[in-house]
Amino acid sequence: MSFDPIVQKSISEQVAQRLLMMIRSGLLKPDQQLPPERELASMLGVGRPAVREAIRGLSLLGLLRIRQGEGTFVGSLETRELLEPLEMIIDLNPGTLEALFDARMIIEAGVTALAAVHMSDETLASLSKNIADEAHLLNDPEAFSATDVAFHEAIIDACDNPFLQSIAGSLYVLGKKSRNITSRIPSALENSLEDHKRILQALKARDGQAAAEAMRKHLLGVRAVYRNAAKNMPETEQTLQE
Repeated sequence: MSFDPIVQKSISEQVAQRLLMMIRSGLLKPDQQLPPERELASMLGVGRPAVREAIRGLSLLGLLRIRQGEGTFVGSLETRELLEPLEMIIDLNPGTLEALFDARMIIEAGVTALAAVHMSDETLASLSKNIADEAHLLNDPEAFSATDVAFHEAIIDACDNPFLQSIAGSLYVLGKKSRNITSRIPSALENSLEDHKRILQALKARDGQAAAEAMRKHLLGVRAVYRNAAKNMPETEQTLQE
């Protein structure tokens, strides 16, 4: 039998953990400015290099924001902001986007099934209006994309499960890269509109299984369109689209 040696945490890791604990506990609040490096190092009893490294690491995660000439601030801690580092990983590794589609099909299908049970009549009416708006926006990719976001977010909100809302919402935000490409393809917008109609029909019928299957087929279709577009798009143009 062998044992791995105990690895002692670096000072910078300990500083980062202390700052993270203060953010979690609310001692450091969103948009609050941190003391200057020298003062923070003195308060924590460590050297400035350790503080600087900890701040740099937390800023890469979006937890801290370094503003040149102003100082270091706690991030807004909003989901979209905290997901920016993951968006960068997706941009650097196209394979992760395939994994993202798989995750969305599993999570969003289940979320849609729950939404069919919990969705209010007011939300159903709002989705109907949303789809009516989409029908008039097929020639305006940017506006259509905005209504598409509203459609999916309304379903996620309606599932009445905070854990699934957080997971599904995060996955949907991370799908921005594929939407930037598919929203510029007219046939993709037309297909999405028809898919949304089928999803809404199942939601109105309170048929969770049909709603989940309609959402799954919708995401399968979007992935197929994205694969085809990405395959035929020069790499330089893909970068510009992102």
